[in-house]
Amino acid sequence: MLTSHVPGLLASFQEHYDDLLQFLTRRMRDRQRAADVAHETYLRLAQIDVHAVPVLHPRSFIFRVAGNIAIDALRRDQRLAACHDDSEGMVHVACGAPAPEAALLASERLQILDQALLQLPPKARQALLLNRVEGLTQRQVAQRLGVSESMVAKYIGQALRHCRGWLQKAGVAACMALMLGSWLAWQQAPVWLSDYHTGTGERHMLTLPDGTRVTLNSASAIKVEFDAHARRVVIVAGEALFETSAEARPFVVETAGLPVNGTGARFSVRRDGHVVLGQGAARQGAQALSVAADADAQLAWQRGKLIFNGKPLGQVLAELERYRLGRIVLSDQQLAGLEVSGVFDLDDPHAMLRTLEQRYGLKVTYLPWLAVVY
Repeated sequence: MLTSHVPGLLASFQEHYDDLLQFLTRRMRDRQRAADVAHETYLRLAQIDVHAVPVLHPRSFIFRVAGNIAIDALRRDQRLAACHDDSEGMVHVACGAPAPEAALLASERLQILDQALLQLPPKARQALLLNRVEGLTQRQVAQRLGVSESMVAKYIGQALRHCRGWLQKAGVAACMALMLGSWLAWQQAPVWLSDYHTGTGERHMLTLPDGTRVTLNSASAIKVEFDAHARRVVIVAGEALFETSAEARPFVVETAGLPVNGTGARFSVRRDGHVVLGQGAARQGAQALSVAADADAQLAWQRGKLIFNGKPLGQVLAELERYRLGRIVLSDQQLAGLEVSGVFDLDDPHAMLRTLEQRYGLKVTYLPWLAVVY
């Protein structure tokens, strides 16, 4: 199986530059801006670690990277235009699903990974999948398998060493063992059959018929169910910030957890039931909520910012992942507790990881739909 390292990627970039520029011009509808995206693509390719990222199909890889950068640029333009346009209409950017070339590339690599997994002992394979794909902690895996946590650690270590060796023999980067999680995450995208939704990296503000203002966060979706007796909103995916109007009908937000009731209040609600009360009074189930002391920081995403003050790196990466396409994986779990502080700009998703690299001495390897932090 042939692979191409970074020098091959850059050579392939030069070989296919004219085709790439035409592709980007059609997408951007501006040749100068297409050239800017092509330049940024070249810089991104030049940063890829030659030892960590062999690529099976350089042309497909390059076009996918350029396509992702173009999508980010178009969405950034859309958000800037929305700041100067009071209309409710939204311009829909190209679908964020993987292009056929990227799907083929991922499929090839997953076939290799499947072969490696089939060679593992059953418990080692199960421990690896439960931990790396389903996201269970080692303690949860131990409970599921009926073994000790130390044994789970041994199983996972054994499985990773086996997959790493197998994939390296096939000419694929070891970190691609994590590609399966990225692939499944794309298949489990938010439900788009809703009343209002946003794509990854997008925010959208709207006003409901009762005057309530709603701001949808990245990759979020809601359903609105108003009747004569109640105002009900269902969080289908992601997160929404509500500034509810005061009227006789109760305002209820349904989540995967307990419902949230708030009239004349300002609060955000996530699909998993996490609530941040910024102003007014609200209840979650029968429990009254208190105004969060750091509400301004937690709700800064509405202003296009993420603010962290001593947050563990693992939590920070999980939060950043919500605002960019693909998965972010921390390869060394010992770094998960590293305390991170700073302000991140949501309108430049690539800069968020670059900031971590520069400020905390981390490194990031970028692949289609996957960023590995170590």
